[in-house]
Amino acid sequence: MIKPSYKFAVKPVVLLLASLPICLTVQAADKTKPAAPLSIAAQQGAELKKQKLIAEHNQQIIDEAKQAVLGTQQALLDLEKNDAPAALIILQEVTKQLDTILVANPALVLVAADIEVDVIDFDGNAAAIAAKVKQAANLLNHGKLQAGRMVADELASEMDITTASIPLTTYPAIIKDAVVQINAGKVKEAAQLLENALNSLVQQTEIIPLPLLRAETLLLEAATLEQKTDLTKAENRDAVLKLTATAKEKLKIAELLGYGSKADYQPFYQVIDNIKDSINTEKSAATWAKIKLALAELKTKITPAAK
Repeated sequence: MIKPSYKFAVKPVVLLLASLPICLTVQAADKTKPAAPLSIAAQQGAELKKQKLIAEHNQQIIDEAKQAVLGTQQALLDLEKNDAPAALIILQEVTKQLDTILVANPALVLVAADIEVDVIDFDGNAAAIAAKVKQAANLLNHGKLQAGRMVADELASEMDITTASIPLTTYPAIIKDAVVQINAGKVKEAAQLLENALNSLVQQTEIIPLPLLRAETLLLEAATLEQKTDLTKAENRDAVLKLTATAKEKLKIAELLGYGSKADYQPFYQVIDNIKDSINTEKSAATWAKIKLALAELKTKITPAAK
């Protein structure tokens, strides 16, 4: 993982998977008051979705881009040690790597160089969230800002996937300018240019609320379970309703943690509640289709504007 000391520009995005099939065919901050547990299948499904998301982002990374950033960092270190010849050799290689990317992708504006994944998971239920909110508010009201902030920071359940990308419209030119400065004996100027290049990297973060991911996994499991024939209709109904009730609880957790507003979630709650009237009937397929649509609409509502 590239760990530079420079800052990035940030563009937050919220991602919600919506893969429920229409044909009916998912770091703990506080575990003292756990929410309703997921079934083993749902736990495995949620973990698989997380790993799939990370893998998809890893596939976006172009090796030449990653090496170009690492090379820029090393060249800067060499200049700080007054080893201009070593820096020059590295930057010449960085230029070749960037040229390779540009030739292969002439229309590309940003190229992914690295990702970082951070997970924080408040595993409490609604009552635990309310208690934390009250605790934070009490501390803030008494002027204990840092203590209150630390408590409030626990109130998150998300996976943040941050991608660092090279801006191809400016980065290669800066590297070439640095080479010119080194050849002219202007080491300090070259070092400043390399710092500018590293500071120009763009950081984009996808915030994936874990309660939403878990709710989706539970609903997918419920949709699949309804089609099983090794259970009686009564057993099937009970199992599906338990899964959907747990999914609804996960959505409530997401709402209470601030991933969207109450108004955003209310239509989804209503659609889920309709499941009880359609299980094992001809209306079942239409109900699950509405759930899939509601998931997509919820994603749209809770996605913040790009910054």
